[in-house]
Amino acid sequence: MKSSFISAKQKGFSLVELMVAALLGLVLLGGVIQLFLGSNENYRMQDELASIQEDGRFALMFLNEQIEMAGWTDPSSSQVVSAIDFGNSADGLNDTIAMSYVRAIDGVNNLDCNGNVVLNGIVTNQFSVNADNELVCRGMGAGGVAQPLISGVSSFQVLYGVETELVCPDGVVDRYMTRDEVNAAGLTGNVMAVRVSLLLNSGEEILAENLTDQFQVADQNLNFNDRRVRRLFQETVFMPNSAYNILVNSDAAVKCMSGF
Repeated sequence: MKSSFISAKQKGFSLVELMVAALLGLVLLGGVIQLFLGSNENYRMQDELASIQEDGRFALMFLNEQIEMAGWTDPSSSQVVSAIDFGNSADGLNDTIAMSYVRAIDGVNNLDCNGNVVLNGIVTNQFSVNADNELVCRGMGAGGVAQPLISGVSSFQVLYGVETELVCPDGVVDRYMTRDEVNAAGLTGNVMAVRVSLLLNSGEEILAENLTDQFQVADQNLNFNDRRVRRLFQETVFMPNSAYNILVNSDAAVKCMSGF
């Protein structure tokens, strides 16, 4: 009796019980792995979005500063330049814009966007997108190599706010046009504002599946179908120096304002 009682108490699990326990363990482990993968994907998504936001804000801040400065002439200089250098600007899959201004020749302020000293004081900085989808800036005066500002650029588009009134300009933007349209209309000297559109992407494919998305980037309608995340940044910047030159240096404007 004693022997059979001990044998019954020491009886182990059956094969079915072990298989059920293993299955439950696998289910729990799968849930933990799925939770980990979801958290990791969410972290990557948030990290990429934060990087895109930071790059977008930086690029617009940099471009804003250059656009507002365009057309400026330092009081110590008698040189005058056009705000937009249309000869070094272009329309395309990604646009190119070059802006000029005059700084005092002091070795401190007469620096281009690459940090090079411009000896004649006429600073011209050209912004474009290179083959690596980076927004770059090249100081035209120094003939330097373009330096990258941000990466992951899907599209960079520029429209020019133009005063179309040639007889009696009133200093108000009448129409936004592409570089080629402004050039064809003979209004290169009447640009008073610049509208910049910058579409940035995550670089890496971080979405679980392809996403079909559409963006209106300035004058272009773009479609995408991939696993990248994109955000559009746009800003319209008024050019006070250009507007001042149009109104003050225009004989027609003076006559109109005088009533003659």
